Amino acid sequence: MDPFGVLKESGYGIAAQALTAIIRAQDGRGPQTMLTNSILNTLGLSSSDELIGWTYADRSWARIAALVPEVVSCAEAGDQIANKILVDAVQELALSVKAVVQRLCLCGEDGNGSFPIVMVGGVLEANKRWDIGKEVISCIHKNFPGARPIRPKLIDELSKCMAQQTTT
Repeated sequence: MDPFGVLKESGYGIAAQALTAIIRAQDGRGPQTMLTNSILNTLGLSSSDELIGWTYADRSWARIAALVPEVVSCAEAGDQIANKILVDAVQELALSVKAVVQRLCLCGEDGNGSFPIVMVGGVLEANKRWDIGKEVISCIHKNFPGARPIRPKLIDELSKCMAQQTTT
């Protein structure tokens, strides 16, 4: 986690990287990506040139984070840029968990102790084939086989209510 910048593993961070990839593809600093057409269509924009204006018109994190499903869809369709953004986010989340587990000695001396991992946040919600939460748990289990993911239902309901309030 980067306390001084954008967290790559957050919904905002994932979407911000996608927006950056689109701009990089447009100006020739990066490869072409399916993200361009997917996100422009979702936003109702006709060209990448309009993306900066859209971004600065309302810089709320939720508005930008709402583009994560487009990144997931592009990754599922085989886009390498979208896939790398998601893989990097998964690795960052797993590293964050690893740091906390080690600092708090949650896994016991042998590293095999059982402990819960509370899975909350829109990024960790199951998507089609590219399930960020499932991938994070898979990475965590490589180091900590005793980790038990739990998804509190009350928090899921509160998250949904909060998301609805930010979009209305």
